[in-house]
Amino acid sequence: MTTFEFSGHRLDLRKGRLQRGGHDVYLRAKSLSLLIYLLENAGRVVGKDELVNAVWPNIAVSDDSLTQCMKDIRKALGADADGLVRTVLRRGYVIDEDRVRRIGDRDAPNAAGAGEHAGDAPSIAVLPFENLSGDPAQDYFADGMVDEIITALSRMRWLFVIARNSSFAYKGQADSVKRAGAELGVRYVLTGSVRKAGDHIRLTGQLIDSSSGKTIWANRYDGTMADVFDLQDQFAESVVGAIQPSILSAEIDRSRRKRPESLAAYDYVLHAFPLAWSLERAQNDEAMTLLERAIVIEPDYPLALSLLAWCHLQRVTYHWTETPAAS
Repeated sequence: MTTFEFSGHRLDLRKGRLQRGGHDVYLRAKSLSLLIYLLENAGRVVGKDELVNAVWPNIAVSDDSLTQCMKDIRKALGADADGLVRTVLRRGYVIDEDRVRRIGDRDAPNAAGAGEHAGDAPSIAVLPFENLSGDPAQDYFADGMVDEIITALSRMRWLFVIARNSSFAYKGQADSVKRAGAELGVRYVLTGSVRKAGDHIRLTGQLIDSSSGKTIWANRYDGTMADVFDLQDQFAESVVGAIQPSILSAEIDRSRRKRPESLAAYDYVLHAFPLAWSLERAQNDEAMTLLERAIVIEPDYPLALSLLAWCHLQRVTYHWTETPAAS
């Protein structure tokens, strides 16, 4: 999977993450998709119609949408990227290929690469949501929902998220969950559907363990089309908030089956376990102390690491720390 380096920035397509100096640079989902398309066609003038079809397929959008995305890109990249993206009058946009370094290739994933990301780090692919409205014109809403969820999940540093371009290869394909899990090498797959009837809309989401086919989390959300984009944002935030503890819980359960080499480390974890799940600040602090001792003894002990991550998540969620970024 390709990684682009340009003007002090690094864009990892599989993770869908743009960074500068190791820090994330935020771009809206559509703006990021536009930047990726231009980078993949660096050195070639890409027309506005082509860009619109690539970023907003089957949707009628104005030139203002494209212009706003270009403004987002230039603002996010900053002064160091001046001249990287040029406007060619009456033709479109072009990226200076001499300033872009391409690492790896973007060949479609295959079975030979299965399991690449199925090691200890949790990984997820968000597959295109099914449009149950009976109206193909509503595909844009389902696709936009997936864009927002991928962007939100990508902000979690502990979670490896497959980029949109890879996950959308499975759009409209039956029995795609296990196949996507194997071909993309991810442990979890998020699927969903959109059903619109008049002004009412129903969204469903389902988180699945790709290897076992077990459903880890599922829920549905109802709303109206009065403000469709607010509904997208709310759904994405709800999904992210719901599946984060579900994945961590599943990871901890998975880790419990891996035996440690050190009985001392194991003993620390056994003592930490009930404390970590007490959901009390003092017990959380005590659990973290025990888990850190276990990790000193056995740095790669999966259960200690995943349980410590859960403790850090509680500290941030319940505002038990004045330095949430550190957690």
